[in-house]
Amino acid sequence: MDGRRADWYHRCMVRIGDFNRLEVTRLSRGGAFLSIGLNKQQEVYLPKKETPSGLRRGDKLKVFLFNDSKQHLAATTGTPLAKVGEFASLRVKEITQFAAFLEWGISKDLFLPRKYWPRQLQRGESVVVYLKLDYEKSGILGTGVLDEFFSSETGELRENQKVELLVFSSSRLGYEAVVDQKYRGLLYRDETFEEVDLGDVKTGYIKKVRDDGLVDVSLQPQGFEHAAPLAEELVLKALKRAGGFLPLHDKSAPEEVYRRLQISKKLFKKSIGVLYRRGAITIEKNGIRLN
Repeated sequence: MDGRRADWYHRCMVRIGDFNRLEVTRLSRGGAFLSIGLNKQQEVYLPKKETPSGLRRGDKLKVFLFNDSKQHLAATTGTPLAKVGEFASLRVKEITQFAAFLEWGISKDLFLPRKYWPRQLQRGESVVVYLKLDYEKSGILGTGVLDEFFSSETGELRENQKVELLVFSSSRLGYEAVVDQKYRGLLYRDETFEEVDLGDVKTGYIKKVRDDGLVDVSLQPQGFEHAAPLAEELVLKALKRAGGFLPLHDKSAPEEVYRRLQISKKLFKKSIGVLYRRGAITIEKNGIRLN
């Protein structure tokens, strides 16, 4: 895209990579033309297959605007999987020497340059990207290098606040997630009681807002009363799978507790106390036994 094209993008009275309500300026056998400028001299074409029946000149139509494969502006009445300024998990449709192309939910695939890959990608897998508008080069594109797009202005967040999590990476410590399409969050592995995969969208809760702008999150509301039922269920299921006995006790290493149960040692100790008082287990010197 040359400088003239970039300048034209800037002068358009529309939001590229987003939905717009545009006026129909003229109709043709092949489709409709919609105004994208104040003087109605600049238009975008809408193919006939996307044109609602009964559409007339002067009507207003809600369309999504994007740059097509020729770097011209195009319109669709379809709904993409994400807009410019949003994070999304998208499936890799095709890989070339220089880029990957992601399924976007509309006729055009999303361009992901190789320099913006977060890792080596394979066709068919999903990758979390941020959609941005590059006026000078490629129009709308995705990037898996997410650091610069997170906000550190976390003043509106509160402990135990319910949030949406989009998981984008994992490590031995836990899972990193986009929090409410805005913040960078960390979900600790030893506090996760269910399977988590990259690209998953989960409901989470704010555990702690850190001074560095990062956010610790959990899949359960904070407080033992919320986590305990899940932990107790995990302990009982593990006991049944193991034939009724687990060699875990108060001297067991935290790593061993997590390896067997995927919960922290602190939560394990609280859970077996509850189960013991309920009469569900017996606490022995070398472990716990199912009654």
